[in-house]
Amino acid sequence: MTDENDTPATTGAIAKRTEALLRDARSVQRRLDVLAAMAQAMEDPSLLRIAEARAVVKQLVMELSYRQQGEQRRAKAPRRRIR
Repeated sequence: MTDENDTPATTGAIAKRTEALLRDARSVQRRLDVLAAMAQAMEDPSLLRIAEARAVVKQLVMELSYRQQGEQRRAKAPRRRIR
């Protein structure tokens, strides 16, 4: 992040976008879990593709979680400096 993006308003907007992306990614992850269970029960040949998609979405959720933690630390940092 650059210095001009370190304003509280910008930091808050970025955190909200990341939170929305993370929420949507987790929703996709849950839907893929349901889809995988259905495909496995039916022994559908698309199970491999679904497994690949699940792995990619799992990685995305991990990356977004990591980003969100960093943004939360940055948001708390100015408050620590004031005290």
